[in-house]
Amino acid sequence: MRMLEDSGCCYVAYPRNCGKFLSIDETALSRDEVFTIVTNKEAHGGKGTLVAMISGTRSDDIIKVLRKEIPELRRLKVREITCDLSAAMMEAARSSFPYADVVNDRFHVQQLFNEAMDEIRIDIRHQVRRQENDIREFCQEQGQEYCPQKYGNGETMPQILLRSKHALMMAPNKIKPHQQQRLDILFEHFPILKETYRLMAELRMIYNMKTTVVRAGFLFNDWFNKLVATGDESFKQVVRTFKNNYKTILGYFKRRSTNASAESFNAKIKMFRSQLRGISDPSFFIFRLQKLFA
Repeated sequence: MRMLEDSGCCYVAYPRNCGKFLSIDETALSRDEVFTIVTNKEAHGGKGTLVAMISGTRSDDIIKVLRKEIPELRRLKVREITCDLSAAMMEAARSSFPYADVVNDRFHVQQLFNEAMDEIRIDIRHQVRRQENDIREFCQEQGQEYCPQKYGNGETMPQILLRSKHALMMAPNKIKPHQQQRLDILFEHFPILKETYRLMAELRMIYNMKTTVVRAGFLFNDWFNKLVATGDESFKQVVRTFKNNYKTILGYFKRRSTNASAESFNAKIKMFRSQLRGISDPSFFIFRLQKLFA
């Protein structure tokens, strides 16, 4: 492994593997060692996949390594690089590959919305539990036995809210009958969850459509206005993120590119790490990765 003299950042780089379509992501080799990895999509996870592996996630270090190790002509030929919503990753991608389209991975965008929707579910669950405790305490003061209310599926509302987490993230055509019954009860009592579930399905539908960037822009604008109209505090960060990354989010519709290749490469690293039962020597582990993927 090489090292940047001014920052002590360790890295490996293979300029010959730099293709026209790249991915950039981060992965943890151990609890406190995070590496930024640049991969070549055209290698399909085999030999020639690894372009660079850089310790840390500081954009300055990533930019210095990529500019130092990859010739300018190769960097100028890169046409697209996919990444998550990390500002550091996007800055590094723009500075290192000036002619490339920076594209935000669609699944990270959807995950951002799903996390906000789950915050609403958790807030409602806390409110229901508080109300339940108040009623329980009142019954104890009156010397009466407390009997929690059960709904059509035989569950109490706190149980429904707890067990509906995964169903709320699923597409309507993948939901099982017992999950649908649970959601019907939930939507009847909490319309905000019904509205956010509908918005989630609409966002997924937009991404699944084979349309142009311009048409997708109109669809996203309409969806965005509906999101703002909910007025829920949980969506504030989603709204800000969409405003700040509108162009890179819409970049998906040019080639429908995702960061799946980088996630797949991370999965291979994690599987390799689990087979070794942990990493005692990171330098040797990276050496072995180079032999397999560089």
